[in-house]
Amino acid sequence: MIIKVYSKSNCIQCEMTKMWLTQNKIPFESVDVSEHPEKLEEIKLNGFQQLPVVTLDEHFENAWSGYNLDRLEELKESC
Repeated sequence: MIIKVYSKSNCIQCEMTKMWLTQNKIPFESVDVSEHPEKLEEIKLNGFQQLPVVTLDEHFENAWSGYNLDRLEELKESC
């Protein structure tokens, strides 16, 4: 499982999500959508309107947006 966090700078929920993952020693890849506008378009095409978007695979299945502590805890249990 490759966890990706699509985020942008000056986004509190993005920073909180990445900090939570780091503190819980869950490896992830951070993708800054301001540096990769094509990823922002892909996120929008998948129906997301808020950052961060956290994905567990390349197809945005089981992905979520925003700082979602319940989903993060579920992720921690499955790792």
